[in-house]
Amino acid sequence: MITYGKTLREIRKQKGVTLKELADGICSVSFLSKFETDASDITLGLFTRILDKLMLTMDEFLFIHNDFQPSQLEQFFKKVKGAYFSRNATLLKELKEEELRKWKQYGVETYHCNALMIQVSERIVSKKIIDEDVQAHDIKVLTDYLFQVEVWGYYELMLYNGTILLLQPEMAILLSRTAYEKSARYQEFDKVKVAISSVLFNTIIFLLGPVNRFEEPLTYEKEIAEFLSYLEQVSISERNLLERIQLMELKGAYELRSGNKRDGIAKIEEAVLILNKLKAHQLAKNMESYLQQIIDFSKG
Repeated sequence: MITYGKTLREIRKQKGVTLKELADGICSVSFLSKFETDASDITLGLFTRILDKLMLTMDEFLFIHNDFQPSQLEQFFKKVKGAYFSRNATLLKELKEEELRKWKQYGVETYHCNALMIQVSERIVSKKIIDEDVQAHDIKVLTDYLFQVEVWGYYELMLYNGTILLLQPEMAILLSRTAYEKSARYQEFDKVKVAISSVLFNTIIFLLGPVNRFEEPLTYEKEIAEFLSYLEQVSISERNLLERIQLMELKGAYELRSGNKRDGIAKIEEAVLILNKLKAHQLAKNMESYLQQIIDFSKG
């Protein structure tokens, strides 16, 4: 496997920077040469200064180092997501069993948590009860891990997002607050910002409940309003038009669930209109279908 030093050497040469130019003011030329040829290690502090001089972020460096592929963690989530959207229950089962094998081999609880997350997707695709065969101990392992982490990064947000359906609403509320608070320092990092937005969206959808229960009293009205305010604070970029439109839909669903049918329908219809204007006809059709289901169950 290619080393970090060799990757750096390749990038430096491609940018037309000499060893002397890159080392100047940071370290000795001989030290940098030894790092590039794997004869010496380097501290993170020096390495980041070198990357800054090359006008390269750590993410970009790792992307190049991984042969222009996402990190192993991103590839793992991408593989699970791909299997889910292609409705490949067999692949999901294989991925789950691989995580369980690693858990038994190494005793690392995050592999156990990964298996739980994949199982949720597998159950949905197979149209089975989501929490079937999930023991209280499994849930405790998951929640204990999430609560003990001081700062939530990309992994914790993605893990929680994929397992929220295993939890009771009260636990989901508590963990979603924790996710928002403990990921705060990373929210300027685009990848994490997208992940926390997804957590908040899914929390609200989870608390709104299925469309066939929209006529029932809303138990978590205050909490939904709280998470909607968090979404506003995350400041969804103007470039993320789809997320902004989905937020409009979510606010409409919240109005409908709260009994304010006219405003709720108007918000969702406005979101549908925007999608159609953008020629996102399938997304518009899905949103219309969601609204129609709510209306149909309300009539019943």
